[in-house]
Amino acid sequence: MAERFQDLRSDRRRVYRLAPDLLLVFKPRGHREDEHSHAHRQRLRVLRGALLVRTARTTVKLETASKPLTLAPGRRHATEALADTWLVAETLDSGVSR
Repeated sequence: MAERFQDLRSDRRRVYRLAPDLLLVFKPRGHREDEHSHAHRQRLRVLRGALLVRTARTTVKLETASKPLTLAPGRRHATEALADTWLVAETLDSGVSR
């Protein structure tokens, strides 16, 4: 018997909570997030596509072959999807048990 899967198609930004400290995010090509920060460390890993992450110090292009990017608490950053992009955003040091 063949497995059935639900498609997660979208033409706009979507966020799916996989666990209390783990998000699956879709950003369509050209989507931008204005500069912002988080109270916790955050690790970003691109599964498909490409994401530009800008901080005051640097600009990093994340792709599927890239190492994950970890942002310190309070680190201001902005993002831009260079292609339709799926990524995982993980909250670190949140006190959530795994």
